[in-house]
Amino acid sequence: MKKIEKLIIAALTLILFTGCYDRDIIDRKDFNHSLSKVENLSYTQQGNVITLSWQIPDNIPEDFRRPLETSIQVVENGIYRQKVSVFNEVKSANITINPDKEYRFIVKLLGFLTAEAREEGFTDRVFSEGAVIEIK
Repeated sequence: MKKIEKLIIAALTLILFTGCYDRDIIDRKDFNHSLSKVENLSYTQQGNVITLSWQIPDNIPEDFRRPLETSIQVVENGIYRQKVSVFNEVKSANITINPDKEYRFIVKLLGFLTAEAREEGFTDRVFSEGAVIEIK
């Protein structure tokens, strides 16, 4: 009998606490700041060094502080290995690889909102959609 009481109390406690969180942040969809993804992503390879090159789109909203940053995620044989940050709107990066492995690079722009564009309750960091290039 005590086991049944404990089970009922535990079930009621779980039911009570599953409804106790703020969905406003999750459901709010009116964050109107976005960045276009990088354009013309390409690479060259010399030995074990890959040089990624890209262009930054011209249509960057004035809500973002300049210069923008670029974030490159390096995936080696399907495993996330590292993130490379490129600052000051530089449009290329050299990354050392193992030529015997397969790589995927995900390149995203990272912008920070100006003080005027920031909204309370939202981050000031905005990533673009990732442009992907694979090297096999």
